[in-house]
Amino acid sequence: MDKVLRLLRQLGRRSASGLALASGLALSLTSPVASADSVVVDPNVNTERSYIPFEELSYEVIVEGMVGFRADVRLRTALHNNSSRAQDMVLSLALPRGAEIHGLRVARGGEWREGAGTELADEAGRADPGTIFVRGLPPHERGDIPGAELVAFSLAPGSTTQVELQLLVPPRMSGDRWEVTLPERGNSPLGLARKRRVIVRNAAEFWVDDVHNQGKPALVSAADDRVTLAWPASVPRKRTQTPTLDSRYEVTRASDRRGGEFRLYLRLGATAALRPDHVVVVVDRSKSTAPSMHRAAVTMLDALFEQLPAKTTFDAISFARTAEPLLDLGQRSTVGDRKARARLASALDAGARQQGTNLAAAFALVGERIKSRGAKRPLILVVTDGMLPLSITPEDVDAALAAGLAVRPHGRGWPEILFAVDEPMVAQRGLDPEHPVAQMAAGLGARISLETLEQKTAGVADLLEAPQVLRDLSVTLPKSAVLDQAAPAGLVAGNFVVLTGTYEGATPPQPRLRGKIGQRNVRVTPKTIRAAPPPTALVASVGLAPVAQAVAEGFLPPPWLTRKHQRDAQLGITWAGRGGYTAKGFLDWRIFKRYLGTRVYPRARACYNMALTRDQTIGGRVVFAFEVGKGEVMHAEIAQIELDQPDEELERCLLEAAWSLTIPAGQLDDQLYRLRYPLYLKPPEGGTPRMSEDPLGEGTVELLLRSAP
Repeated sequence: MDKVLRLLRQLGRRSASGLALASGLALSLTSPVASADSVVVDPNVNTERSYIPFEELSYEVIVEGMVGFRADVRLRTALHNNSSRAQDMVLSLALPRGAEIHGLRVARGGEWREGAGTELADEAGRADPGTIFVRGLPPHERGDIPGAELVAFSLAPGSTTQVELQLLVPPRMSGDRWEVTLPERGNSPLGLARKRRVIVRNAAEFWVDDVHNQGKPALVSAADDRVTLAWPASVPRKRTQTPTLDSRYEVTRASDRRGGEFRLYLRLGATAALRPDHVVVVVDRSKSTAPSMHRAAVTMLDALFEQLPAKTTFDAISFARTAEPLLDLGQRSTVGDRKARARLASALDAGARQQGTNLAAAFALVGERIKSRGAKRPLILVVTDGMLPLSITPEDVDAALAAGLAVRPHGRGWPEILFAVDEPMVAQRGLDPEHPVAQMAAGLGARISLETLEQKTAGVADLLEAPQVLRDLSVTLPKSAVLDQAAPAGLVAGNFVVLTGTYEGATPPQPRLRGKIGQRNVRVTPKTIRAAPPPTALVASVGLAPVAQAVAEGFLPPPWLTRKHQRDAQLGITWAGRGGYTAKGFLDWRIFKRYLGTRVYPRARACYNMALTRDQTIGGRVVFAFEVGKGEVMHAEIAQIELDQPDEELERCLLEAAWSLTIPAGQLDDQLYRLRYPLYLKPPEGGTPRMSEDPLGEGTVELLLRSAP
């Protein structure tokens, strides 16, 4: 099986579309290993290859609500026996990541019957007609999605049987929404429903891949698509002046009570909304931002300004390599003044995106303008895609703002700072605390919001309630407990983390949480909540035999079902969780070498030739340093320069040559790169001047940020 998995990974990498491979109905023991979901029937009684004995009439995903920090999700399917004889059937289903099966219901003719828990039988066998078993299939490897194996015995000819799996699924939190990713079922679902119907009960609105339900009770998507289902979060949020760390700690004991499993849910709580008397909007106009970001920012700002008192004043600047004001400081602009808001929109439209992302320069200008305004409760709202160079540290930005304000950092009257990060990849996957914008916000004691600008427009009131970044997070556990994965270094607003682990002994471990928010230490000891373990298997019946008999027999795979099919089915489910993503592009030292050689080298050579007209003996060594992200040179500098004779004009010219670098953006590449480019300047010795490169290899390109999985 491992060999097949490796082959599928290779096929996935070679596939330009990145789509998962086909799934479908298998009428023999040689079911296709590429299936996501699959149905198989007894090959001994179904010999016609073109005949489909079982057909799935419908496939629904129903969200009933939340149970603690997990979603109560019902997966419902309707299976019709097309044949003229009673049929056995095995259905394998891919489930959302982290899902556990907690219940089973079956129905025929609209009469629903509850299932009961059971254990696994020692060997294959047969059960009474109408008996339906289900068991969970664990992930093949950590991080893969789980599955379900549903077995039905002797379903009546011409009958339709409805089966409902009751799941508990840990959702992600994205801003003010819960999100669950529904895996694709396969792109050739022969015999399976080709549409997926989604319903969220007790929610006036929900979304499937950002398609709003617009009052409709259900949304429909193609079954072979991987989609993200989202609905408004219903977590009680107590708003406080200082940020809080919300947690929930659930423990499930093993049957022998000699250990068990635990889940630790963590998120940052909401804080009391900011109430500024003056807002400075700082808009990132670097090339890594989306071309339409400034227009989306205008829409979001209009919605935000409507929430503020009409006399609240505002100012605006844009920044890339340098910063520039967008409004006349002498003209008082208030959020209630429509003409002033129109001037801001026109100024943003008139600007162009440029190389560079110098937040320190922006904050220096912000400090000067806040000081001249004399605001008492200023707010700096930074609209950015979050790609900031690490060369400009939070200390640099703090110092620049303090210099502009002419006060000590974080003293009286220090502005509140809020980062509004507009980046779909970050909004979908969450933000690693090591990400540049997370580090910047943590260092500045700033608040941060991760929703895209379109999401912020819909929930703009929550924008002012975003908490600060929690950093230096540590989870302390006794030696008897082990986490399945390392705890994150911190938490960012909108992030919702689920940590799982196991423990030994009769007493569940008690975790202790520590971290820092701004200058404040946070310590939390969550209360232990005992949770019931999921059943090993479940059984229900649409037949006449009592369920108690099937419970006593245990989960029975039919005798004709081979281990090969079960392995192939689990492989298809695994591939459903790993496939479907568009392949990412990455930059390596060879790409950088080519663009440095064609963009920077010729310009640097021209600078040197001009310097030789001033002094024919000048020579030395120069080292350029760059930070690149999403196809943009965010920062460029001369990291080192050694000249025989000082020449300020040559240094200025070389710096402009460095900024002339252009780099293509890799597809979906959200990594940050740092590189160094050394050059030797050699004056003429009775001949022509020479300029040579140091060998450029892998060591000159440093990967600073890895993308989230």
